[in-house]
Amino acid sequence: MADAHVGEFLDEVPAAVLEALEGCDLILHAGDLSVPEVLDVLGAVAPVVAVRGDHDRLGSLALPATAVVAAGGHRIGLTHGRRLWAVDASVITASLAARRNLRYRAGIRRALARRLGPVDAIVYGHWHEPVTAWSGGTLLYSPGAVCPWGSLQGGRPPGAGLTGVADRAVRRFRAQLGAEAMRPSVGILEVGSGGIRPSTVPLDLG
Repeated sequence: MADAHVGEFLDEVPAAVLEALEGCDLILHAGDLSVPEVLDVLGAVAPVVAVRGDHDRLGSLALPATAVVAAGGHRIGLTHGRRLWAVDASVITASLAARRNLRYRAGIRRALARRLGPVDAIVYGHWHEPVTAWSGGTLLYSPGAVCPWGSLQGGRPPGAGLTGVADRAVRRFRAQLGAEAMRPSVGILEVGSGGIRPSTVPLDLG
């Protein structure tokens, strides 16, 4: 899972998340928990490996930027997925100017692979869009976001000043990504001798 934004845009981890993850052997969180209590809630379901996102305010809890876990004979890399601010901003700006999605994922496989080295799968978040893609035998997977509206302030009107300008730009960019990028979701990876089988689970947050 990724981008829960608890304490920021959601008050708590939704019950639908815990129901979707029940029975899992391991939970991977690809950043933007926002508060450390998320780890305690998820830890009651299964062991958790988490990495730091750009919205995380975790106090004394120091999460790594990347992690690699072994599961079912495979190596799975975990990272938030944010690139350099200038790269992300230029992709959003160019997409808005063109009034269409210019495929922010161009180059992200190489960028994430450089961070994680040789792995069988890369799990990431940040962009709040479910992605299942294969590149050279490596699975590139984003489960989407638990809180997909993210910096959209939970649907509230944009604020004033530069924050409001950035918020309007993010809203337009997400609209161009399509409906799936605004639907809450988590993912399931079935890992074993048959390989890695990903599936995305839409969430009903009520």
